[in-house]
Amino acid sequence: MRSLSYSFAAFFIALSCTAKQSDSVREEGYFIAYNTFEPDSIAKDNWEIHLLSLDSAPASKNLTKHPDVAWTYLAHRDKIYFISDRDTAYRNFFLYEMSAEGTAVKKLSGLRLEDSWMDLDPKTNEMVVSARPTPTIRYQLFLIDLDDGSFKPLISDSLHHFQDPAFSPDGLQIAFVKSPKAKVEGIFPEVFLINRDGSGERQLTHFPAEDPAALSHGYKAGALKWHPTENFISYASSRGDHTFIFAVSPDGSNGRQLSNSGKDEVYHDWSPDGKWLVFDQFQDTITNQYHIVLMNWESKEQRILTDTLIRTQLAPVFLTK
Repeated sequence: MRSLSYSFAAFFIALSCTAKQSDSVREEGYFIAYNTFEPDSIAKDNWEIHLLSLDSAPASKNLTKHPDVAWTYLAHRDKIYFISDRDTAYRNFFLYEMSAEGTAVKKLSGLRLEDSWMDLDPKTNEMVVSARPTPTIRYQLFLIDLDDGSFKPLISDSLHHFQDPAFSPDGLQIAFVKSPKAKVEGIFPEVFLINRDGSGERQLTHFPAEDPAALSHGYKAGALKWHPTENFISYASSRGDHTFIFAVSPDGSNGRQLSNSGKDEVYHDWSPDGKWLVFDQFQDTITNQYHIVLMNWESKEQRILTDTLIRTQLAPVFLTK
């Protein structure tokens, strides 16, 4: 009987913590946009963008409902930015935006993009992206002026690939993933940092060559995000048989692992106030289910936001509306 009483007490304590956590996030007014794989009779490679209200989780709304490959990598306030191959050839990606309701879809630039994360400096309304400026020159960093769609190169180096750029909170620095265009044994994709003007490039991470994941096709470094209030860059990297979220300071120090569930956790985002971390999590090889998980950054409490109606649910981003 004592054991049963303890179980009930633990249940109600957990329920109370979850309720408090949910209320706190609601008070901040945050929503989650994320990507889903939903093949149908029109398009087998059909990726949609869903919106999740924390008041109504796990129910979500399909915002795109289009037979394109649409993938959101960024949201800011009530706008969602995404790449899409609509109106062009298959997997020829361009930059679009839409409202949090899925309306007012607008193409923002004529620059062809790579399938990569991106970031926005709201002070200048410039976006840093990984682009494909010509059919043969790929994964180059560009800045897009969202006011008129014009663009300019940030780094000109066709011997390397650049992906997943992220602005520092003050907009003065940009972190990114850099790797040789031609694979070189012992050299892995790593997190680098440059000043906004393209100067002062320096390497921040060093993937352990002795790790079993060094021989696999998993992430060495990717999916960068800069914490909005604490001075570190988070990124995904594989170790052993799984992929985790790591962090590193802008000077290359204090490298550490942030997630440790023993499950694959890759794409993630920080709430604008830095209090919440949202990420996708692979559950197991039996169900092949990906869930969207919310973590209280201070308490480390977690809860799954999504249901199992859709199996592949990835790359959540915060927005407000």
